[in-house]
Amino acid sequence: MTASSSANKPISTESLENAAKNIDTALQSDRLYSELDALLRNARHAGGTLTGMTDGDYPSLSAQGLASVPLIGPVRHVPLPMELSEQFAHVQCNCFMGLLPTIQRGWVTIDTEIYFWNYETGGDLAYYEGLAEVVLSVGLVVPKPGVFQPHIKFLLVVCTASEVVVLGVTFESEGDDQYALMHLQPNPLFSLSSDGVNMVQVKGTPEGRIFLAGANGHLYELQYQSYLSWFGKRCKLVNQSSSYFSFLVPSALRFGENDPIVQIEYDTTRQLLYTRSDNGSIYVYDLAEDGQGIGSVCSISQDTILSEAIRAANNPHGLDSSNFKPLVSICPIKKSESASLALLGVTSSGVRLYFSINAASLGGRYSSLSLAHIRMPPGFAPNGPPQRPLNVHLANLARGNVQMCMSQNDSIDVVWSISPDTFGITTSLQETTITTAIEGRVWALEEAPEPCLFEAKVAGTRTLPPTIVCQHVKPVQRTILLTSQGTFILTSLRPVDQLLHLLESSNGMDTEAIANFYKLHSEKEGCATALILTCNPLGTDHLIASSAARSFFKFGGEPTLRSGTFSSTTVGHTSNYSLLGPNNNTMLNTSHNRDPTQSLGGAIMPNEVVYSGKHAGICLYFARLLAPLWDGKLVEENQSPDKLLVSRFTCDDLAWFTEQLSGLKTFLDEYAPLSLSELPTDSPHRAGPNGGRVQAEALERNSVLQLRLLVQYSVEALELWRELCEYQFHLVAERLPMNIKEDLCRTTFRDLVVSGKQITVALINALMERYFGDSNLTDALSARLREICPNLYGAADLKTTKANELLQSAKHQTNKTEQTTMLHKSLELFKQVTVNIDLGGICNQYASVGFYEGIVELCLATAAEQDNQNLAVHLTHTGEDAGEQLLVARRHCYTCITNTLNNLLAMSQGASGIHNNTGVKVSSAAEAEKQLTTMLDFCYRSNDEVFHVFLYEWLIGNGLVNRLLAIKSSYLEPYLRRAAKQPDNLQILDIMWKYYEKEKNYSAAARILAKLADRDRDTDNFTLWDRIDYISRAILCAKACSTSLNNEGEFLHELEDKMDVAQLQLNIYSSLEQMSSNPAAQAALSDLNRLIDISTLYSDYAEKFNLAECQLAIIHCAGHHDPLLVQKLWRELLALEITSSQHLPQVSVMSSLRNKILLLGNIYQAAEKFFPTQFIVQQLEVISCRGGWDQSWVIDTMLQIPTSHSHLYSTYTSLLQMKLPCWEQLGSPYHLHIVTSLLLTSYVAHLNNVPLLERKPLLCEIQDVIDAHVVDLQASVSAGSDVTSALSRFKALQASFNKY
Repeated sequence: MTASSSANKPISTESLENAAKNIDTALQSDRLYSELDALLRNARHAGGTLTGMTDGDYPSLSAQGLASVPLIGPVRHVPLPMELSEQFAHVQCNCFMGLLPTIQRGWVTIDTEIYFWNYETGGDLAYYEGLAEVVLSVGLVVPKPGVFQPHIKFLLVVCTASEVVVLGVTFESEGDDQYALMHLQPNPLFSLSSDGVNMVQVKGTPEGRIFLAGANGHLYELQYQSYLSWFGKRCKLVNQSSSYFSFLVPSALRFGENDPIVQIEYDTTRQLLYTRSDNGSIYVYDLAEDGQGIGSVCSISQDTILSEAIRAANNPHGLDSSNFKPLVSICPIKKSESASLALLGVTSSGVRLYFSINAASLGGRYSSLSLAHIRMPPGFAPNGPPQRPLNVHLANLARGNVQMCMSQNDSIDVVWSISPDTFGITTSLQETTITTAIEGRVWALEEAPEPCLFEAKVAGTRTLPPTIVCQHVKPVQRTILLTSQGTFILTSLRPVDQLLHLLESSNGMDTEAIANFYKLHSEKEGCATALILTCNPLGTDHLIASSAARSFFKFGGEPTLRSGTFSSTTVGHTSNYSLLGPNNNTMLNTSHNRDPTQSLGGAIMPNEVVYSGKHAGICLYFARLLAPLWDGKLVEENQSPDKLLVSRFTCDDLAWFTEQLSGLKTFLDEYAPLSLSELPTDSPHRAGPNGGRVQAEALERNSVLQLRLLVQYSVEALELWRELCEYQFHLVAERLPMNIKEDLCRTTFRDLVVSGKQITVALINALMERYFGDSNLTDALSARLREICPNLYGAADLKTTKANELLQSAKHQTNKTEQTTMLHKSLELFKQVTVNIDLGGICNQYASVGFYEGIVELCLATAAEQDNQNLAVHLTHTGEDAGEQLLVARRHCYTCITNTLNNLLAMSQGASGIHNNTGVKVSSAAEAEKQLTTMLDFCYRSNDEVFHVFLYEWLIGNGLVNRLLAIKSSYLEPYLRRAAKQPDNLQILDIMWKYYEKEKNYSAAARILAKLADRDRDTDNFTLWDRIDYISRAILCAKACSTSLNNEGEFLHELEDKMDVAQLQLNIYSSLEQMSSNPAAQAALSDLNRLIDISTLYSDYAEKFNLAECQLAIIHCAGHHDPLLVQKLWRELLALEITSSQHLPQVSVMSSLRNKILLLGNIYQAAEKFFPTQFIVQQLEVISCRGGWDQSWVIDTMLQIPTSHSHLYSTYTSLLQMKLPCWEQLGSPYHLHIVTSLLLTSYVAHLNNVPLLERKPLLCEIQDVIDAHVVDLQASVSAGSDVTSALSRFKALQASFNKY
């Protein structure tokens, strides 16, 4: 998937963000309204309260000079059809009237006949005469789904004195009117006996249930179904207030007609059914959450209501308790109007009783109904007008507006209209009142249903907001009153209707009434209301639109600069422009006072701008239009197993939002300035009375231009979203990368407009991708996108589309030459639009066709575009943090290359038949290895130094050092040098010496190796053996250098000395390892993994742990001459060797000791001062004599070193001359004589090795020695076998001398 961001002009995200913050503030201010219970000053779960007794509860507009502001529209009277009026003369028994507002019909019963007509037009008169008895009540019900044929739209329930008849209702449509012509089925669908109970009212639910009010005080339900029940009936009448099986009980055994039910009401939001009895008692039934159950919740009698009302009123004003009775009407309060108040009761005095429904603590949903608040009608305030409602007999509640019908006399009723709409967002309930005289007695009072998307367009709120917040979507509220003279239609005016009325009556003049309107609602609300008329896309009269725009500028106030601090939740986003009026003139100033808190520009800091009502009005209007979209999620998962992403808004929804917002865009395009030429650039706080105003206007001008930009982008985003929905959004979303899908699930409309470029790019790419292969369709779609969202899909995006189309075609091309050509063409196009492209998606697709050259080139081109001044190279060299974001941006591009390399590397190490998430496809590890090498070759050719650094790091991180060293690049050595300066650079140094060795720079390699050997490493993986290895390699490199360099020779000498000491250290380490029972020795091992100087080795290790052999090696290496110390060490090491092997057989002891002497002799024989032969021979002879070993063992051992016969001869001669007492102590005083006999025998046998000239003098000397030995042995007192054998050897030697 690919695309690029290509707005025609670079747009500052900061500008959009600033404008969006103003919208956030406006939206937040709209959502701070108080709910009904708070307005009534009612604390939940507390006792009732009383309002309506002060002037502030029913403010007088006349007293404020606002009498010209209308509250209701002209009353529309639609007379009864002439034919129907004539039928009244034929009434014999009873006549009833009522309204069916769902189908815009009124009905009249005249005895047994029923007449229907369209109360809006007075036409379509229909009647039904198939009944035998007088009709008592009529009701219209939506049928249960699946029970009747589809053409049966409604059920007409007709009750007579003895039966209940259900008729089918069908319609013929005309144009948009689906209920144009009404038809009643001639044959009843159901007809069943009422069992002698008069049913005085019918009430249906949206679920198709039918409830009947019995004159005997019981609530009945007509239950019906499409099949026969086990009783053999399709319908039955059930007494729901008595028992589910009450229809089986004869009427004589049931309750009498004590308190007839006269009213049934159903709350569709809570699924609660209310009944009111003739005596004023209220019963509550719970139909369960699905509307299919039923259970009694509670009842409250008229007396209980009266006592609670008296207690709540506390009668501080001397109120007559008769005001609180009788109860003449009840009206459910929807959840959308109040979360806690559920029911309104109206008394004959016009007192409104608000009831709350209390949640059940154990089982069930609700437990009780309690009086929460009393609202007295107009006329009770001390200084208010004395008129008050009396003899109220009907009441209706709709969206907070109350109408009450009062009987004036037999021929006239007066309707009291009470509404809070005029006062907008307030902290307490304030209402206007107006009375209207209606000809005749009002028999029915209903709200006219208006087809609209009202509640959907204000979604996301707690309860429905005040009218002034939602008047742009809230339909005009019409109330239908039915009398014997026809229908009277009352229209409650919204603020926008009030302004429209004032503008129409002003004849284009700026009247005082219009100024009063802005005073009444505040400048910002007045401006927001004016924009509804000015920006209405449905075509408000041009004169009215112009007048509304003029009032916007005339009465919208001016921006100001304020000093000090103002506590507010809003934040002023200072900008650089001001809203201009027509012809680019600054707005007119107004003389009336303006509430400074109306600014949506936020907390007033020192010299902060307080935006005008015009600016605030624009923000409010925009926020209210897009309230359901602005901070809500755009998509959701559907209920399918695949959990597809679907749009939360339909094409029709989006069309409505686009249409409304386009009107605001047109307004801003016309009136906002198009240049900054008038912007003051000097002295932002210019002295003089108008200096602050000039600065404030400049700041506001800039803010409005930012808002204009936000509106433009919002319109384009809406158009794009609608286009995506037209092409089945879920299919488009399926093509998005997973990370984009995750982001999209969290994205709000605000996010999409302000910072959602990546998401819009991905969505456009996915949309275009669906139709690749059909060039005509993609061209048409591209043109369409360029038309509706040029800032989201610009010229660069068009190139991206073409490039992506080429790429998709190449993926299916079997001709390799053609495929390569297409891939290169797509690459060239992608390289032209690298900003914000889906680089990862493109690389994945290139990888799927093996176009690794394209991956490398595109990533490098994108990285270069991120840093067109190539500053990252400087940052790479210096390591500065100032431009870290540039390096991050470039490295993000390089990651797409290494992602592909990672997968190729993994596959080369054993993958087979893998198709992974980067698109790479291979059939074997060998093929992956080949592709890896190919792609790396493309990488090596790059002249992007920053990328080379990134690539080197990747190679090192993946253990591909050999590949790294094979690179021929001028960037490698500088990289290694820089990296070597960083902490923890040992791996780099390891690579660096190999690099220098490969480049035959042996001197540099040797020095790095020496440095590595000396480095401290806190790791078990770096041992003394490793250091010795580094030193040995360093020595080899140093020897390979030119010998003519004196400094290299000195360096080599240093290395050799270091090697000698390291070898000594290694010997100590090995010795300590064998001392497993010595904790101190084991603890010292870790320290020996670092190189230690020779003095420390001797004192802290060799001497401390009595390592005689190691001590001897150290002093030998150091050239330290101390004969006594040497003898001590030899004595200790010989004793240690004997001790360590004493548990072995004698032969093994002798062999072990001989091996040790041979080993050390080979090392030290050349230096007599470290290998004192006489001392060593003496010690060995003592050991041999003590152990009774072979008398020739010492001689044989010394000769194997090898020691010459002459040197041994001299040594033994010296020992004999010393006449040491140890031999006597060992019990072998002639031990040396015996050993000497063996030595001289061997010596004489090897005289041929002595030069001839030296041989005769030597023989003479030996003969003299032999003679002396013979004399000593012959004088021996004890002649043992050893002595005898020695004497024989000496005599044999004497005899042999004759031949010489």
